[in-house]
Amino acid sequence: MNRLFLVVAAALAAAVPGCARPGGDGAPDGQGRPHVVFIFKVLGIPYADSLKKGADRASRELGMRAELLGPATGNDIQGQINLIEDQIARKVDAIVVSPNDADSVRPALRRAEREGIAVYAWDADASEDARRFYVAGCDDVQIGVDIAERLARDLGGKGKVAIMTGGLTAKNLMLHVEGVRKGLKKYPGITVVEPLLANNDQKDQAIKGAISILQKHPDLAGFACVSSPGAPGVAEALIQTGKAGKVKVWGLSLPSEIREHVKNGVVSGAILWNPADLTFATAYLVKQDLEGQKPRDGQEIPGVGRIRVKGTQVLIPGVVITKDNIDRLDF
Repeated sequence: MNRLFLVVAAALAAAVPGCARPGGDGAPDGQGRPHVVFIFKVLGIPYADSLKKGADRASRELGMRAELLGPATGNDIQGQINLIEDQIARKVDAIVVSPNDADSVRPALRRAEREGIAVYAWDADASEDARRFYVAGCDDVQIGVDIAERLARDLGGKGKVAIMTGGLTAKNLMLHVEGVRKGLKKYPGITVVEPLLANNDQKDQAIKGAISILQKHPDLAGFACVSSPGAPGVAEALIQTGKAGKVKVWGLSLPSEIREHVKNGVVSGAILWNPADLTFATAYLVKQDLEGQKPRDGQEIPGVGRIRVKGTQVLIPGVVITKDNIDRLDF
């Protein structure tokens, strides 16, 4: 009886594919699809919802299993680390992260690579020695410069300006802020007021921060917002304080978040990429990399457009959002 059991067990073991990948979770998922997990800064905001649409599209069209995970609250650095550790335990094929703090998640990401999990960054960069490549919707500094330039034009090159970010440790956001400051330096008539406002990627905190700075500087002329909840939050603050249309707003935001504010003149405009396209393009390039093909400058991503490759950074096309085109943008 024992001998028969051993023979049967050996036969079953021989019939089961070896190793856990592709497929993740300790076994193939039935079709040998690579399991790719995206870990964002925070869930429950419109930007994250749009990112998930890209992951869902990748699952449908690219022969992979793509998930979007993230902490429930903004700027939760330990929450992201815990999620990375969870994916290592699940033995997924690839982790793609948008770090709240690149330095803090670095040890966990390097451990993932040592465990045979491919690591990438998207939306916000990780440490270069902890990921293979980084996919972004913009040059992180230049988009800040572009926001500053458009705001300065609206202000006629003079007035007080407040800058609002999301979290204070997110590398991409701080580079956006650097770009705004760089762009505004060209205008000696513009003064940047302090402190730098941080909304932790929450609209209600953006409203509170904007009202606070408006009370401190009643002659404030403009806002430059570099995270997606910033512009809609500032717009609500301007409406509540009776300053809608009197204070100019440019930022980085989804058309769906600011559509009515742009059409009503409360927000002048925004610059962004389609977050769903960003995730889909990243998934496309990750799958390609897992198959041994690196991103190529000028490569066409279906439904997204041509990418630019600069070293280990990949850029997808973006768009300037104004009253003239906002009704044509569905993200």
